[in-house]
Amino acid sequence: MYLSRMTLRGRVPTSYDEVAHWFKSRGFDRVVFLSGEGRGINYTGNGYEDGRYLALWIMSHISSIKYYVTIPFSQYGSKKLRDDPSEGFANSYWRDWIDGVLSVFDSNRLGFYWSYESCLQATPHDEANVTEEFIREMSRYIHNHNQEFIWIPATGSGSSVRGVSYLNDPDYDGILTIGGYFDYVFVQPNYYEYSKVDEEGNPHLPYTYEKLVEMVRWVYEELPKKIREHNPNAKTTVSIEMEADRAVLLGQCGHCADCEYKNNKCVQCNNEKCRERACQYVWAILEVYSEVFNRRPPIPPDRAIDTLFPDRAYYFGTDFTVIDKVRETCPEW
Repeated sequence: MYLSRMTLRGRVPTSYDEVAHWFKSRGFDRVVFLSGEGRGINYTGNGYEDGRYLALWIMSHISSIKYYVTIPFSQYGSKKLRDDPSEGFANSYWRDWIDGVLSVFDSNRLGFYWSYESCLQATPHDEANVTEEFIREMSRYIHNHNQEFIWIPATGSGSSVRGVSYLNDPDYDGILTIGGYFDYVFVQPNYYEYSKVDEEGNPHLPYTYEKLVEMVRWVYEELPKKIREHNPNAKTTVSIEMEADRAVLLGQCGHCADCEYKNNKCVQCNNEKCRERACQYVWAILEVYSEVFNRRPPIPPDRAIDTLFPDRAYYFGTDFTVIDKVRETCPEW
């Protein structure tokens, strides 16, 4: 049995279609079924049966919104992997998982989401040994079944975020290498979560708003070019993820850079600063828009944002109140 963790102002939904309504009424047209890179998803060792079980559950519970189903990387409740990527895709747990999902017909399913978020994969620094060949074969298999393939890579790790200069280095940024095998790549700036960046030769620099603008500019201008340099046939849509969580709510704690932690537990947040940090994603996009098109308002901000990134991913924790609170502060979010 799988249970939704989504709530609205503390209220648990009466049905999964009510959750879908909460999404759609806020302008979302699709969702991703995921759980901590797979750590919250059933694992028996049989990829086909595990994938089929989740697909049947989704099909029988939700019928009113388009979705992507996750490809779980780690085992249930563990950081241990479900298989060894270095052994290849063809005989892996993950191919069996995909087959299990595909055995269940569901017209609402758009495709698959690769749950391993690290931007280090397919680089010399990836401890999981995910290779370009592995991703290429997985992508080909999914596309041969007329399904889409998406990825939301994190650019942050631990208590710091790699700076933009690292993201132009293929030794540290696998997005450049494997991004072209996905239909959509939504880069996580991780600005909301982290207060520091690591630039080459300058570790633990402040993750300033100016660095966020640099990140947005890189995602819009540089990353698509780099992906196509490596894979000229790539048709990847490159965009970003907008990020916030319950730390934007009065008296709540979360994973915001303006929160205080003790013993790895959040004890206090500056909720106003966290809301501002979430809104700065909008400001940064508008600033890059002004640079690119040499235009400033009266262009409506939402139209400018849609011009740069018409398709965006959103992370907002498990409480829809987060969306409402951020949009109350910055409506274009």
